[in-house]
Amino acid sequence: MLPFLLILPLLLGVALIAFLPSTSLPRYIALAAAIASLFMLFLIHYGAYNIGWFNIGGASVGFSASITPVSLLLLAIVLLIAPAIFFYSFGYMKKPSEQRRYYIEMLIFESAMLVFAMSGNYITLFVAWEFLSFMSYMLIGFYKEKASAARSARKAISTVLIGDIAIIAAIAIIWTATGSFSIGSIPSNPTYLLASALLLCVAILTKSAQFPFQEWLPDAMEGPTPVSAFLHSSTMVKAGVFAFIILYPLFSAAHILYLFMILSAITVVISTLGAAKEMQIKRVIAYSTTQELGLMIFAASIGSITAALYFFLVQSFYKSLLFFSSGTVMEATGEDSLDKTTGLKENRLIYITTIIGVLSLAGFLPFSGFFGNIGISSSANSLVVYAFLSIIGFSTSFFIIRWVMLASKKADSQKTKLAYKKMPKSMVISMIFLALLALLSSIAFFYIGGFLRGDTYFLEGYVSLLGIKLYDVVIETVLAFLGLFASYYAFSHKKSISGWFAHIIHNSDIFNALYIYFADALLAIASGVAIFDRFLSVGFEDIGNGISISGRGLRRFAVGDINAYVFVLIAAIAAALWYAYALGVIK
Repeated sequence: MLPFLLILPLLLGVALIAFLPSTSLPRYIALAAAIASLFMLFLIHYGAYNIGWFNIGGASVGFSASITPVSLLLLAIVLLIAPAIFFYSFGYMKKPSEQRRYYIEMLIFESAMLVFAMSGNYITLFVAWEFLSFMSYMLIGFYKEKASAARSARKAISTVLIGDIAIIAAIAIIWTATGSFSIGSIPSNPTYLLASALLLCVAILTKSAQFPFQEWLPDAMEGPTPVSAFLHSSTMVKAGVFAFIILYPLFSAAHILYLFMILSAITVVISTLGAAKEMQIKRVIAYSTTQELGLMIFAASIGSITAALYFFLVQSFYKSLLFFSSGTVMEATGEDSLDKTTGLKENRLIYITTIIGVLSLAGFLPFSGFFGNIGISSSANSLVVYAFLSIIGFSTSFFIIRWVMLASKKADSQKTKLAYKKMPKSMVISMIFLALLALLSSIAFFYIGGFLRGDTYFLEGYVSLLGIKLYDVVIETVLAFLGLFASYYAFSHKKSISGWFAHIIHNSDIFNALYIYFADALLAIASGVAIFDRFLSVGFEDIGNGISISGRGLRRFAVGDINAYVFVLIAAIAAALWYAYALGVIK
């Protein structure tokens, strides 16, 4: 079956929500559409599919879909998480006036990600890429009455726009060099190859919030919590990592994998420090997402694509679960700062599912995050890399244990206790569903290598089986417990890191200031170009006016009198001879 039919239920849902007068049905239509698309996944087969669009210069331009194990993995992630997102939204999105717009935008967002996952050529990839950018802008700035939401949305779209321009340029170069829009096309000319690879690198770094573009993602927390969960687990930012993986052969041929390794390592360090200092409950998880995206790209850049893709899978489930948990905490307490949120233990189901998400992220055995960390650390190609990944593992356990410790403090009022106990069932059930997925995905560690080996389109020859070494298990377990003990020791009495160390690791303000300086520099350059452009424009206008005046003057001699023409010709010859004599050309 043509895989593009996967998005048909979603588009039908958009149409029904847009044109039906009822304000109570959008949630049910959206959920039904998401579930229908999930079941249609079972009808999809491996293969390449094409839909023609138009012909230009003898070349056919159209949409292409390719269903392979790696694309099927992303499709499954999106289609499994989307129904949970919509069902959670039943309890979270309460205002009737917001229902129609919210569910339409979310359905289009999901559709764009599905098309992106199936992309078989650059045309399809670019169209989906742009829809993801635009819809993320709409959803981050969903609360239009909040100035901070509008600023965050503009910051996100402005940053991603850099990548959008880069990817257009890269596609143009690849088309010029190969005459093809196929994702498998690799320019043979070294200059074209390097130029297209570097441009695609910029696009991927902006989309996946990697250094130096990482700061837009924590600010994206201004959108509704379900949007944050979707954005961080299976859409938008995952598009950048997915693009890196399917374009891996091109980057390998261009010999720039080391660039991804360096930039992703810097991102991991920066985001880990940011998470350790941050107090806003959703921004802590946002920083951890940036860190995990960096780890995925880092693992793939050193050759362990299988480990990167397994982490890509399991992170989706426990990360959306943690965002759901943060949503329930903020809903119950009316606060979003960790030093003010309390009472997570008041609802046992919410607390247990949250603990599953936290232990997964922290890397405790036997949770899925443990196997994800094992896969990446076992791919280390040197002792330095292994030590780096070990320090990051310890730091991750440290900041996420702090997160749950502070949110689990005893409820400070009866109102908070009651709010936890009366939490909408749709929100709690969605958390249970994702907790089960987070637990069951541990099993995939032992099978994902064999599953991905069937990918003969994107990653043939680049995937391998994953294994476990005893010393990796011991080290990962020790690091997770050390992070727990260190967090308990540091925060059992204090609520946050303070002092000179806090100023060093709180890097968000530093990078935002650098962005402002960079933007000011670009503005100054643009102003200079504008002045030059105006000067050039005035110059050309003066030349044009001069020619026009000369033309009107010469028109007086065009009277049709042959004697006048002969006189002008003789005068011109005489002037030329005089000029030549003056220069010494003739004597």
